[in-house]
Amino acid sequence: MRVDKLLYGVRALVVDLDGVVWLGGSPIRENTEALRRLIECGYRVVFLTNNSARSRRAYSLALAELGLEVDPGLVVTSGYSASLWLKRKLGRARVYPVGEEGLVEELVMEGHLVLGYSSSITANAVVVGLDRNLTYGKVEAALAALAKGALFVATNRDHVLPTESGPKPGAGAIVSMLETASRRRIDFDAGKPNPWILEIAMKAAGVQEPREVAVIGDRLDTDVEMARRAGAVPVLVLTGLTREDDIQGLESGNTIIVRNLGELGLC
Repeated sequence: MRVDKLLYGVRALVVDLDGVVWLGGSPIRENTEALRRLIECGYRVVFLTNNSARSRRAYSLALAELGLEVDPGLVVTSGYSASLWLKRKLGRARVYPVGEEGLVEELVMEGHLVLGYSSSITANAVVVGLDRNLTYGKVEAALAALAKGALFVATNRDHVLPTESGPKPGAGAIVSMLETASRRRIDFDAGKPNPWILEIAMKAAGVQEPREVAVIGDRLDTDVEMARRAGAVPVLVLTGLTREDDIQGLESGNTIIVRNLGELGLC
C-alpha cells in the first residue's frame, strides 16, 4: 500500500527522540530538517521519548538548539508519564527514584515527595528509569523499599539506548535487575509500548482518534508495537536501533518503513 494512502487522515505526528532526532549527542540532520518542514506545513508534532534522563523542559531546550522550537507541553517523557500515573494512583506519593535529574524534576512538578536513599521516610513508590550514575547504594535502597511493599514503577523497559558509538544499557536493564533481586514484577510500565503514554501525547496534540496519529520511531518493540496496540499508524525510520538488515523478510503489514523522514513526502 502506498505511503500517502496509509497516512491519509493523519493530523498529528508523535515522534521519538533517541534514534530519530539524534543518536547520543549527534543530531540526525535528514530527520530534523524534515521535521522542521512538517511543523511549518501545519502538522501537530509531539515528541515522545522513553528516555527519562531529561525533563520535558530540558528536551525542549535541546530541540531548540536544533532549530525545532517546541513548547515543553509538546514533549512527553516516560518520567512525566510515570509521574501522572502515580498521581492518579496515590495522589502525592513518597517516591524513591532510581534515575537522573529529568525524572526527579518531573516527579517534583507533579507534587510528589522525592526521597534520597538515606531518607528515614518510608517510600510508597519506587520509580526506575535510566540512571547512568547508578550505584550499589541506590539499588540497595530501592530493594529495601520494594521489600516493604512500595509500588514498583518502570519508566520503560528498553534494554538498550541507541548512541552514535553503539547501544548502551537502558532503563530496562536496571528494572530487570531489581525484579530479580526483589522477586517482584513491576506494577506498571509507564513507557512505550504501553498505549497509556500515547494517550498523553494525543491529548497534548489535541487529537482524540488514534487513526489520526502517526507514531514515528526507530524500534519495532516499542514505537511500532505501541502504534499497533493503539490503532495508530506506525512509521519505522531506519536511523536508530533498527537497521535494514533487521527487517529482512519482516512482514510490514501497515507499517511504513523509511530510511529517513524525508522519504515520507508529506509536504
